[in-house]
Formats: sequence, structure tokens, C-alpha cells
Amino acid sequence: MVFRGLAAAVVALGALAPALPLASGPVHQNFYQWGPGISAAPVPASWEHVDRLEEVLISHGVPVVYRDSCPEGLEGLYDPRQNEILMCRNTMPHRSENYWNTLAHESVHVMQVCRNASPLSVGLDEIQEAMLSSTPQREKLYILTAYPPEQRLYELEARWVANTFAPDAVTDLLADSCTASASRPATQALLPSLLDSSGV
Repeated sequence: MVFRGLAAAVVALGALAPALPLASGPVHQNFYQWGPGISAAPVPASWEHVDRLEEVLISHGVPVVYRDSCPEGLEGLYDPRQNEILMCRNTMPHRSENYWNTLAHESVHVMQVCRNASPLSVGLDEIQEAMLSSTPQREKLYILTAYPPEQRLYELEARWVANTFAPDAVTDLLADSCTASASRPATQALLPSLLDSSGV
């Protein structure tokens, strides 16, 4: 019964997207990665993968800043007003997989902002169902309780991409999402193409 109620609530995330305040103007809120121990097991990634993703972010004008003074539980955030990602060294284990997971997660929020502050999965019901079915119940519950309604679809998408796809695929997705609008793929083609190429 609890699971059915939780699933129904999360399915409603897809219906929120057209009404999200972020979709119609400047982005004014930060996207946080909270909750050590909540995310799925990190995707295997090396420090070279972390460095490469940072390089692509910087090439799109998004610096990555490291700090040793973050509050407990905060692993990273993307601030769209400053257009920078903060990574928290003092709250993450010094393992490449953990750094990758947080940086990939925040990079998805960068992609969303590159795409007119809209989730990449808007209008893709099958993709949203795949996100829900592959996200552990504990993580879905965390999204519902820790994030306001207007951030839940963005957050679900960021966690799903970071927890599911190989580093090279995420880096390519960032490059495709944030390239010049005249030459970038259509938003609704990005995630289906990623699924096809990754065989997930």
C-alpha cells in the first residue's frame, strides 16, 4: 500500500513539468545533492572521468569549485545564478566513484538549464517510467520528502542519469545538451538516443 502510494506520487512528477516556474524564466534556485547513503551504488568511474567531465563543463562556461567547508550531508550543488558547480571535499569519501556521481548529478542540472530550464524527459512517458522503476524506493521517498514539488522531476532525472549510465555517455550527453542551439539534437531525442547507445 505504501509503495503504491509512493509510486503514484512520483508518477505525478511528469505532470508537474509544464507548470514548473523554472521553465518560463531565469533560474533562481540551486540544485543540491544531499543525502550520503541515499543514492544508488555509484557507477564505476576513474579520476580521469571526473577530469574529463570537468573539462567539458568548463568548455561550456561552468566552472567547478571545490570546498572543504560544506555543511554535513551536502555533497555538491549547481548554482544556476553563478553558473558554477560546487563540490564538497569534506563530506564525500575520497573515491573517484563518489566524486563522479556527484559531478555527473550536478551536470544533469546544467544540461536541464541548457535546455531552457526544463527536464530532459518532458513528454517522454516511457523514459519517466523507466526512471521510476529503476530508482530504489528509498531514493524515491527521499526525493519526495527532501525536495519541493517543483524540483522533484529535475532531481529524479539527475539521480537516474548519474546512477545509470557510463561516464563517457554522461559526458557526451552534456556536450550534446549544451552545444550551440543551431547544431544540438532535439531535447526529446537525447535520452532515447542515450538509452539506445547504452543498451540499458
